[in-house]
Amino acid sequence: MADAQEAADAARWRQIRELFDAVCDLPRAQWRQEVQARCKDPALVEEVLQLLQSQTRGLSRVSTRLDTALARALTPELAVGGRLGPWRLTARIASGGMGTVFKAERDDGVYRRTVAIKLLHGLPGPGEVERLQAERQVLAGLNLPDVARLYDGGTTPDGYPYLVMEYVEGLPLDRHCASHAPGLEQRLRLFLDICAIVRSAHERLVLHCDLKPGNVLVRPDGRPVLLDFGLARLLNDARDRQEAGYCTPAYASPELMHGEPVGVASDVYSLGVLLVELLSTRPCARGVQDSEAAVILPSANAPAGLRWRRALAGDLDAIAAKACALEVGGRYRSVETLMADVARYLERQPVTARQAGRMYRLARGMQRNWRGLAAGTTAFALAVLFVTGLMQARRQAEEEAAVARQVGDFMVGVFETADPFLRTERGQEERSSRQLLDQAALRVARDLADAPAQLARMRAVLGTAYRNSGVPRQAEALLQQAYDGFMEPRVNRPVDAAAVLAELSVQKTQGGNGMLGQALAERGMALLPARGATAIRARLHGARGLALVNQQHFDHAETAFDAAMALYARLPTDSVATETLTLSYNKGLMYLRWGRLASAEREFRHVLGGAQGRGTSMALATEMRLAQILREQGRFAQALPLLQAGLRHAEELYGPESSFVLMQHDGLADLYRDSGDYAAAERQYRQRQRLSGIIDGTDSVEYSMGLYNYGDLQELRGDVAQAEQLYRQAWTIRRERLGGQSPTSLRAESGLGALLMRQGHMDEAGWLLLHADEGLDAALPPDAPGRIEARLNRIDWHILQGDATQAQALLEKLGGRVPTPLQLRLLRTRADLAERRGEGAAALALRRTALEHARSLHGDGKVETATCRIELAETLLWLGHRQPALEALRQAAPTLARLQVEGAPWRRRLDGLLLLARG
Repeated sequence: MADAQEAADAARWRQIRELFDAVCDLPRAQWRQEVQARCKDPALVEEVLQLLQSQTRGLSRVSTRLDTALARALTPELAVGGRLGPWRLTARIASGGMGTVFKAERDDGVYRRTVAIKLLHGLPGPGEVERLQAERQVLAGLNLPDVARLYDGGTTPDGYPYLVMEYVEGLPLDRHCASHAPGLEQRLRLFLDICAIVRSAHERLVLHCDLKPGNVLVRPDGRPVLLDFGLARLLNDARDRQEAGYCTPAYASPELMHGEPVGVASDVYSLGVLLVELLSTRPCARGVQDSEAAVILPSANAPAGLRWRRALAGDLDAIAAKACALEVGGRYRSVETLMADVARYLERQPVTARQAGRMYRLARGMQRNWRGLAAGTTAFALAVLFVTGLMQARRQAEEEAAVARQVGDFMVGVFETADPFLRTERGQEERSSRQLLDQAALRVARDLADAPAQLARMRAVLGTAYRNSGVPRQAEALLQQAYDGFMEPRVNRPVDAAAVLAELSVQKTQGGNGMLGQALAERGMALLPARGATAIRARLHGARGLALVNQQHFDHAETAFDAAMALYARLPTDSVATETLTLSYNKGLMYLRWGRLASAEREFRHVLGGAQGRGTSMALATEMRLAQILREQGRFAQALPLLQAGLRHAEELYGPESSFVLMQHDGLADLYRDSGDYAAAERQYRQRQRLSGIIDGTDSVEYSMGLYNYGDLQELRGDVAQAEQLYRQAWTIRRERLGGQSPTSLRAESGLGALLMRQGHMDEAGWLLLHADEGLDAALPPDAPGRIEARLNRIDWHILQGDATQAQALLEKLGGRVPTPLQLRLLRTRADLAERRGEGAAALALRRTALEHARSLHGDGKVETATCRIELAETLLWLGHRQPALEALRQAAPTLARLQVEGAPWRRRLDGLLLLARG
């Protein structure tokens, strides 16, 4: 299907080229009539007419653009997972007029580095090669701190040029503004930072010529970085060259669009368009046909509800108009003069772009000295307000002091009446923090029944303490009671209620219900005032990010975490140290589940560097996650001591019945399973489930998570009856707790369906797999691992049903989105499909690739590798190669005999194939 589409695209571009060549020499007035006479496709007619309108830029440039478009239609795209020299492509970042950009990693073992690689679109004609050579020369000599550096360059095996550049973590300018919502002054200062980078480049005699939001990344610390000098020109060459190259019409100057010589004023124009969009908060929506029309000014482009829209009229409109003047002579002479006018506005000085008279200068002078002018007229009003505010503040302070005093007295009473040593038949035994919490919770409802504000406050404190101690059910109950208390009309403390919702959101998400966690966080946001409550707002953003991670919306979660970190940055560092470490931990968890292990490890090590000692829940959880990263990299010997020490510390700190102890059992069970020690893994899973039943309850989502993972172990052992029972139990609990359409429920449904399919129960399996795939398609983003795994399960079912056409169509829709942990699964599915279609050579090549991938991922002595050997042997026998098939089966036999139970499906399959190979 992909080949057919490419052929159709190529044919379409050839038709466009033929129509263009036939009509371009005619008078403009005859174009439409002649094109319509030669072509009956209205869409094709309009496309040709748009290209004809571009003739003002020179016929040769339009011809080049057509050649490039035709070449692009014929050029195969490299995909994620491919290699260029020592670089391995790990993610597709963006695609533009010049090329496609990938994230890549050094993969030859010499050193580690993450980079961005830009591939040139289209066939590598002399014009494109010359542009890339010029870009490499410019970037190699442009060593500025806020400009992406060039590391390397070359050509693909097919001869297509590429550049290897610095990879910058950050958001494009427009996405940064959308997620962080900076105010007017912040936007202007960010614009000045961008201008300063462009000015520095101009001082090195370099133009950019493609300034746009996508080429400006804003780092998490708020610093902009300039990308993509692929269309830049050395300043002395730019004056003589009569071509403008590729550009983005919405931001390109008229002279660049017309193919005329360009200079500093061209970048000034593009900066002016950026300024309009920054200030008005939305794009200008310009195209090729607008190259001779004036740019819409900020005040006219701004939406009606923008709170600073009125401030745009006047100075800022004048600055934008001067920067975006159609004639070069009407613009600022340099980026520095543009920056100077923006700085004058910020300092309330007269701007040069206004060309106004004395009254304007007088008004600016009054604005600069408004404090002195207003002091006399407002002195009396301030005195009245001061006295009124003082009285109100005194009443509020007295109320808060009373609450604090009563809460303090209550806590003192708890610890005075609680004998710190409990007499038992074993003698004197020290009370644990959990016992003190239990006693405090019992006294709260009795002693503070007549003080609802204090009661709500104490329940919130105790609920958080229970959650931090790993006792989720008591935590949730107390937090819900605290929220209800704060929302009572006689208490009416919505900000305090919002803080409790942040805690409840985290609690629900950790219990497996990310959708409810997100809803609670957003409800808390709605309770906050328009300004203030910065710390609580940051906590709610963090809670929302954690809920989005649970739903595998990783890009939106990253935005939420960044918003929380930006808010914490406004507060004193010491007061939010714990909150920022928690945020870094959650961000590391997001990267871990996203498959970005290097970023996850960076965040976790940052947490450990800031944690106060090992004996904290934060340090324990972080070490467990680091061990998980080591496990996924196959470094079992390094991961095991971390988890064993973590288990000891968790039991010493929190006692044997805590969620922190449960987490360590989880980590150890996964480690033993992946390392092939199934007996040890089973012991850990049993301990984990016993503990989860006590802490969470046997009907909880958290308990179902352990059931599902335990079922996965049983399937690896070949005990499919036990695996099916565990899968069904996990799925039933999730449906009852979360509903049948919850992504968490649907993932369990897909896993159960896949197990039934492998056992030949095709009818029930088909219903489960199709329902889960359709539900996850609607609930999760396309690149979510759970979404892709469900799609692969469904494809396998279609293959076994003999429906190769449907399987192939679904496989093509996946494209290059399959993450690294699922690459082995994809190879095996593709091999199954090739066999079903009778493509023996392709199936054999895929089987061999899958086996090598399994060996590199799991090692030789694992079930996953042994089953790949069996599938390879099966394909070899089908093609008549008995001896190599027999050798593959003999290599697989010891592993299955050691790790799987008698009568396991794979062992029966192995025995049958051995008979065929020997016979």
